[in-house]
This record gives sequence, structure tokens and C-alpha cells, in this order.
Amino acid sequence: MKKKLLACAVLFATIPAYAYEIPNTGLEVYGSLRLMIEQTESDGENDLKDAASRVGIKGSYDLSADLSAFAKYEVALDLANNDTVGDMRYGHLGLKHQNYGTFAVGKVDAPFYETVGYYSDYMWWNSAPVYYTLDGVLRLEDALYYSSADLGGLNIKALQQIGNDEEGTEDISQLGATYTLGNLTVGAGASLVDGDENTYGVSASYSQDAFYINGAYLDRDGSGSGIDALIGFPSGKNLYTLGLSDFQAENSDEDFTAAILAYQHSLHDQVLLWAEFMAWDGSLYGVEDSNQLNVGVNFNF
Repeated sequence: MKKKLLACAVLFATIPAYAYEIPNTGLEVYGSLRLMIEQTESDGENDLKDAASRVGIKGSYDLSADLSAFAKYEVALDLANNDTVGDMRYGHLGLKHQNYGTFAVGKVDAPFYETVGYYSDYMWWNSAPVYYTLDGVLRLEDALYYSSADLGGLNIKALQQIGNDEEGTEDISQLGATYTLGNLTVGAGASLVDGDENTYGVSASYSQDAFYINGAYLDRDGSGSGIDALIGFPSGKNLYTLGLSDFQAENSDEDFTAAILAYQHSLHDQVLLWAEFMAWDGSLYGVEDSNQLNVGVNFNF
């Protein structure tokens, strides 16, 4: 189970809030160092784990009043020394036009995640079980990516993989869109794999100063369908989150219902302490009826 969960590990914010400019270059260096203690009921052990640490460099240059060029390269770090150091998380070049949108080439965010998965994703290390059971693709490589400019609250995204080098996989096409009206955002997306195991989803998010509530429904051909729901309550330097998930398998008995309770405290603008408890009934990642507790710290720079 641990290897499966580690492979799916992600944090809600993919870009840290802090970055340091390299003088006279237009480039910035940023990163996040993250450690956690993991306790799982299934094996009864406490383990020290890296929680998706990373470091990157990015830059943007104005080519005209409306057009800019940008680049980004980010790699994984591993404070627990599990041999993932150097794995590329992002690597792309692109152009952004104020009226025509953004075009990028390389390893980029997946539009399906941006328009559906993001809105039911949890804040720290683990994430919505249904999304990661059905898809779990946060970034795609060998990709051509497009995101429209704001169209009166509407944003449209598209991606096409070209020459995916991963053995045994087909190129992926993705389409997605979100529409924001006041405090409400709704989204829809599709991830298409040459007609095989296509995934479809819709999402909704409503936010106020006192709380936010998000939800998503996903369906994958041949696998099943599921719902994620998430509610969060910010309070000063604290954030309290409750998430619920339900998955109905199509051709197996691997249904599950899961709940996640999470808490975050901002010890400093750049230092976060957090705890996350997940429990499930049914078969999740091949483990029956189990609980897991993660306690961690993030240092962003």
C-alpha cells in the first residue's frame, strides 16, 4: 500500500508562495521541503517519509505589451532518501498572450486535474481517494498544452500528448473547462486514451471567508464511478478540513467509502504544521478496512 500511496502523493498547491530572484537574470528559484511521520493500521508501523519535496527554477520575459515567454523546470527531492531525487515534476516552455491565452510544450499540469481533480483534492499529502483511484494524473509529459484567456468567467483548456515514451501506454488527449460566477466555480473535463478507459468528470466549488465546499464526480470506462466532497473552515492561522469519498467499482468488489480529517497550522508564513487522518471501509489500494495517520511539516522557500 505504501508504494501505491507514495506514487499518488501530491499537495494542493503545486507552486510554493515564495521564490527568490536571481539578480540580473529574470529567473527565480523556489522550493518546498516536506517531511512526515506515517502510521498505518495495516502494518502497525511508524515511518518517516518525504511528503513530495521539490525544488525548481522559473522565469518570464515580456516580449511586448501583450505577449510574454516563460519557462519552468522542477524536480523532486527526497528527505527520506528513497531514491526519487531528480525525477522531473515540470519541464516546459511557453508563450502567454493577454487576449489569446497560454500555449506550452513539455511536462505540464493536466487539464483534467485543473478542471475536475483540483476541486476535490486535499490540502497536504494524500488526496481524494476516488480521484486517485480513477485517474491520479497531475502532470503530463511530451505534451502540447493550451489554456484560454478569461472569457467572461469561462476558461477552456486542452492537451495532446505526442510521442509518449512510457512503455505500454497510449497518448492521452484531455479537454476541460471551468466557469466562475461570483463565489461559485463549476467545471467539466475528459481524459481520452484512444477510446480505452476514458475518464469523465464534473466539479463544483463554492467559497466564502468562513468556509469553502468542493465536490467532484468521476466515471471511468470499465472501472467505475465515484464522488468526492470536501469542506474546509479557515480560522486565523488554522485550517480544518473534512473530506468524504465513495467509489462504486464496475466489474469487481473493490467498492469503498473513505473519510479524511485534516488540520493545518501556519507556524510562520513559510512553515506549515499539519496532520491528516484517513479511514476507509472496503478495499482501497488493495487494503481492506484500514486507517492511516500522517503528521508533517512543510518549509516553503
